[in-house]
Amino acid sequence: MHYLPTLRLFFQNSVSNDYRLRGDCAEFRSGEDPWRALDESDIKLHYRFNTEVGRWLSRYSLEGSHYRKIQLPRRA
Repeated sequence: MHYLPTLRLFFQNSVSNDYRLRGDCAEFRSGEDPWRALDESDIKLHYRFNTEVGRWLSRYSLEGSHYRKIQLPRRA
């Protein structure tokens, strides 16, 4: 069985945000809401502020990774 790379962040009041890599895009959902693709501006924001999501995405954009095809913005 193949598992998609995922990240779950927990916040106060039992709220969680889920992130996953699916095909050639990164997706997000809050709680049990439907998944939506992160657009380039979402990803740039995570990189700019060096969030946990930005660091997680960086790990999957390293050379040789199966998920290298995900177009992540270059850091300034």
